Amino acid sequence: MAAPDFIVPPPGLIPNAPENTEPERTVQVVPGRALPSFVPTAPHSMPSPMPPVLPMPGPAPTPSASNAAPGPWRLTGERGFEVVVEGRLVLGRDPVAAPPHSDAKGVPIVDPARSVSKTHALVEATADGVSVTDLHSTNGVRIRTADVEPHEIAPGMPAVVPPGASFLLGDLELHVDRLSRDTV
Repeated sequence: MAAPDFIVPPPGLIPNAPENTEPERTVQVVPGRALPSFVPTAPHSMPSPMPPVLPMPGPAPTPSASNAAPGPWRLTGERGFEVVVEGRLVLGRDPVAAPPHSDAKGVPIVDPARSVSKTHALVEATADGVSVTDLHSTNGVRIRTADVEPHEIAPGMPAVVPPGASFLLGDLELHVDRLSRDTV
């Protein structure tokens, strides 16, 4: 044990092991009796860090005959920001489309003030406007309709922004307009 690869403790540091006075035990296998076995199962899935998106309270909106099809919608904002909404988009400074909205397209927003979170909101085209859901952002999402003070929406709860209205991601205001199919 005093090989050069081993560190030898100084004398008296490790006490002597007590003498083993018990007889050595042996294991006897009984024929015909199976030992219990463990069957591994699939690991449990981790809970989602965000609560599920629940339907908005109140009666379901009835689409009018002229707006029966969802979109296309246009979002416009500061510094020439413009994006067409026909499906699902995730907006933010560096957006990540994670479950349960992994099918959404990430749209980065330039925000020098950094009031927009990296992954701020989910935006979807509907027949009545743009549905926006706050993805638990730092500065929230507020909706502004004509002559009304902006009101904040609850994180994880979708809210429809009608045409002509706008919503704010932090300090960035985005206006919602309907596009005709001919311009897309």
